[in-house]
Amino acid sequence: MKSTIYLILVFPFFLFSQVELKGMIMERNTQKQQIPLPGANVFWLNTSIGTITSDDGTFTLPYKSAYKKLIISYVGFKTDTLSVNTPKMIYHLLEATDDLGEVTVSARKKSTATSYLSSQNISTISSKELLKAACCNLSESFETNPSIDVNFTNAISGTKQIKMLGLTSPYILIATENIPSIRGASQAYGLSFIPGTWVESIQITKGAGSVVNGFESIAGQINAELVKPTTDSRVFVNAYRSLNGRTELNTHFNTDLSDKWSTGLYVHANNRSQKFDRNKDSFLDVPLSKQLNIMNRWQYSNLEKGLISFLNVRYLNDEKQSGQLDFDPKTERLSNTIWGSEIDTKRFEVSGKFGYVNPEIPYQSLGLQLSYSNHTQDSYFGLNDYAIRHESLYSNVVYNSIISDSRHKIKTGLNATYDLYKETVNSRFFDRQERSIGGFFEYSFDNLEALNLTAGIRVDHHNLLGTFVTPRVHARYTPWEKSAFRVSFGRGKRAANIFSENQKFLQRQERLTFKVQAETFMV
Repeated sequence: MKSTIYLILVFPFFLFSQVELKGMIMERNTQKQQIPLPGANVFWLNTSIGTITSDDGTFTLPYKSAYKKLIISYVGFKTDTLSVNTPKMIYHLLEATDDLGEVTVSARKKSTATSYLSSQNISTISSKELLKAACCNLSESFETNPSIDVNFTNAISGTKQIKMLGLTSPYILIATENIPSIRGASQAYGLSFIPGTWVESIQITKGAGSVVNGFESIAGQINAELVKPTTDSRVFVNAYRSLNGRTELNTHFNTDLSDKWSTGLYVHANNRSQKFDRNKDSFLDVPLSKQLNIMNRWQYSNLEKGLISFLNVRYLNDEKQSGQLDFDPKTERLSNTIWGSEIDTKRFEVSGKFGYVNPEIPYQSLGLQLSYSNHTQDSYFGLNDYAIRHESLYSNVVYNSIISDSRHKIKTGLNATYDLYKETVNSRFFDRQERSIGGFFEYSFDNLEALNLTAGIRVDHHNLLGTFVTPRVHARYTPWEKSAFRVSFGRGKRAANIFSENQKFLQRQERLTFKVQAETFMV
């Protein structure tokens, strides 16, 4: 009786049991070792029957005599097809391949972009926008930008000036890598002293801007970011020639001295020696000019320790001649018969930026900016002789951190400036010193979904302007998607440079005379 029951139970097992195919999939590495390959796809051709290999590379599949082709595939390996005639154990090695499917993601970035997430009204001009203008220096970089108006100060010298919110460049803080650079003696011609190929991008801020950069910005701020030795081309050569006789050459040479140190040598030279008078008014249509501009740039990066720094050393020699077509500066300097002008400028400057970011607490950082410049201009305009020497020192220390969380950011620090002016106008001396020291604090609330607020205040003491407070507030509100309402208000203050900023008035035919009263002078 017991034997009969046993046979009845075992018979269905053999009746419904299924034949299986087992195997192991492996990969061969560079040392020719056989390593199990988990997650490989194994399936019968033209069927939905398949599986994936386990952690040890093994698999089990149902087998029928009708199944003849076994497909084995894995990302990064060649797909193999095996012929299977009997359900015997399979051991197979997959071969790695570099022929992966390619996915290309591309996007076109606008050459000029305005941030709708910032509380300040900031527009960024990239190097692509500069190519549209075919610019050769910073003064020609804004001709395609509607935020800035570019025009000539006068027809004789051909000097260009920019306007923002109806005010000219003396009321705009112009910086190079956030260090004020075009100010004082360089205000009139400084925009032409920064070659276009050196500029990586330009940030334009309408309104008073941040208190971090100083108290002098009134209409806005313009910051030019220069190319970096680590990201610029190793060798760059650019030549330019125009129909009005202008020839220009730009060369960049960059190299890595070590894994932390990089350096670049940038040379700019231009020359215009051909005279043009197409309107037949006996005056040069464009001034004759020569310029040599050399910059040596050093970059240090140690991201593990949170250190980064830049050091720039620059020398400039610029010569301009304008006036009547027959003017000869060798024989007719300060002549009352033929009008002519010469402007010779020499400038030397050293600037450095040193930054530290706490590797353990990335939102805490400390930055130091230092700059020294020596600017000398010897010039005459018809019967008026003008010379200026301007020595300037600038220092700024900035500390960044947060309060509570990353939505609440703060900046605080101290800065100091020293300016020595020695001016001579028709043998009259106008020398002065300007010294200022100040501290600032800026708070930013950043809620990208709705509100962004930046409020800053600084207190400065200036030996000529006294002690004064500079508040500035910027706010952005987004009530719905793709919208931005901004409001800003603030205060700015500056000491005027009467002669260097108004050299166009020296280009009169008559000689200027002065009346001095109560330690002031009038033209």
